[in-house]
Amino acid sequence: MNNTRRLLFAFLLLMLACRVSAQISISGKITNSKTGRDINRAGVSINGRGIGTATNNAGMFALIIPPANHADTLKISCIGYKTKLVPLAGLKAGSQLNILLEKSNTELKEVTIAYYDALKIIQKAITRIPVNYINHRHILRGFYRMYTYNSAVPLQLSEAVFDVYNFGYGDKHADIFRLIKARNEKNDRDFTSLEFGQKPNSIFEQDIINHLYACEFLNDAGLAKHKFEVKGIVDFKGYQAYQIDFKEKPGSGERTYRGRMYVDVKTYAFIYFDFGLSPAGLKDFSSGVFAERSLMRTGNVDIGLQADNAKVSYQEVGNKWVLSGVEGDDALAVKSADQKHDYVAHVKFNYQITAVDTTQKESFNSKIGRNDNINAYKSNGDEKFWKDYNILLSDYNAEDVFTQLKDINKANKAKGK
Repeated sequence: MNNTRRLLFAFLLLMLACRVSAQISISGKITNSKTGRDINRAGVSINGRGIGTATNNAGMFALIIPPANHADTLKISCIGYKTKLVPLAGLKAGSQLNILLEKSNTELKEVTIAYYDALKIIQKAITRIPVNYINHRHILRGFYRMYTYNSAVPLQLSEAVFDVYNFGYGDKHADIFRLIKARNEKNDRDFTSLEFGQKPNSIFEQDIINHLYACEFLNDAGLAKHKFEVKGIVDFKGYQAYQIDFKEKPGSGERTYRGRMYVDVKTYAFIYFDFGLSPAGLKDFSSGVFAERSLMRTGNVDIGLQADNAKVSYQEVGNKWVLSGVEGDDALAVKSADQKHDYVAHVKFNYQITAVDTTQKESFNSKIGRNDNINAYKSNGDEKFWKDYNILLSDYNAEDVFTQLKDINKANKAKGK
């Protein structure tokens, strides 16, 4: 009898331990506290841990909380809103959160703008990169999605989860890429001559701060070709930051940009970039980073870049900064006399860091070359493809898009027989 009780007690302890150690999945919606409007691209993360995601256009998010973080705090932040902290303790698996954010009342301070030298701020921020950012070996878990469409017709959809082994900001060793899982479908009827995607090298260079030499407005040549102006000090996601606007200098050539950046006043860390090609850059598709990073294959087709925008954000993990996410939004005019194509292809790109591991010291081997097309390594999957991973919720039903692409290709193949 005593043995039976002991066994029962041990079983109950085991079940309790399993329950405590299990990861939990939560989801929710973030809205404006006054208007009730959905807040898109709000950051949702475990405060200071590097684990997170962002909301989609409907303000929705989903996040897997690892066992070690059940007692931590959820941080919700968005440009123009007050940052909010929510305790994770007590949340159960499947919890649905409705979070209201208040607009930030801190406005642009313009009183002493004349005393700020934008180039000096930028140069100081550059010299402090080894101090402000993680300067030792670490692993970034990332998720990316690239969706190309023409009006209501899907042209291509790619998704991937991967790890990037980084030797530390300021270290000149090349990053290492490890693909975890990927899937890709392309419309072979309407998108025959083109293919968009990513390669490990283009993934690495999305991290502006870790690849400063490749940033054409922050490297030495870029600083000389652009004009920078401090517009003021703003409350940026809870940080006091210099807002610095920039644009091309007259006669600087085609590879120039327009946009703005935010630099933390306290530490001089770059924390956010919002930029796109200048009008001169848009005139020559080959001059843009989009062509270099995202164009995997081209046939007998003319391409014109109509719009270009990228947003790159950084997050604080502990007392150091690291990449948080990248958004891209481009529009391309596609013309092909052979295929009778004449349309505008919209390309939406999201790259989100979902976890940061600063304890892992050992590197890993990559089976993919730095310039290989990640789309060539797609995995088999269904609607539960990403159930074990933190990802960005799409602004559309991704499973329906994959199904639609497969149906288009199936009908196109049958027609060709």
